[in-house]
Amino acid sequence: MESTIAIYQLIILYLLHRAPKELPMVLLSNFMLENGYVNFETLAATYEELKANGYVTAREEADGAVFLSITEEGNETLFFFRNQISDSIKKQADDYLVKNSYSLTTDQSVTGEYYKASFGGYTVHMCIRENRQILFELNLNVPTEKVARAVLKKWRTENESLYQTVIGRLF
Repeated sequence: MESTIAIYQLIILYLLHRAPKELPMVLLSNFMLENGYVNFETLAATYEELKANGYVTAREEADGAVFLSITEEGNETLFFFRNQISDSIKKQADDYLVKNSYSLTTDQSVTGEYYKASFGGYTVHMCIRENRQILFELNLNVPTEKVARAVLKKWRTENESLYQTVIGRLF
């Protein structure tokens, strides 16, 4: 493998590792192209090699949008070669994710979102992850957007006690 392609792969793996969820391929592509790291042909080859090596998985939606996520093998590779990515590139990648409304992952992350449900109410999705693995996930149907916002506000402050209560009851 060419060393420049390896660096491009590490940059993509770094972006996927730092994001709390899968990333749209278009977002990754824009970062790589806008910063002059690759041209379109090199980018396509880089993605193909990442997939072929089992470092990323791709999911395509009905509208053709493709989302990538890092695999365990990808995380291990990134960990082993992480020092080959300069601190300035890491900062640039982190800034790009934040600018595009992605919070950066830490060892533990607590997330929550709501969306309009097909039944007319709202679904509140809440999740606790540790080392990118889901520890606790809860979907709650509520009647209004106001209630959904209130549930999320409470989730931000009460997630740990709720998790401990549920686990305590189950085990």
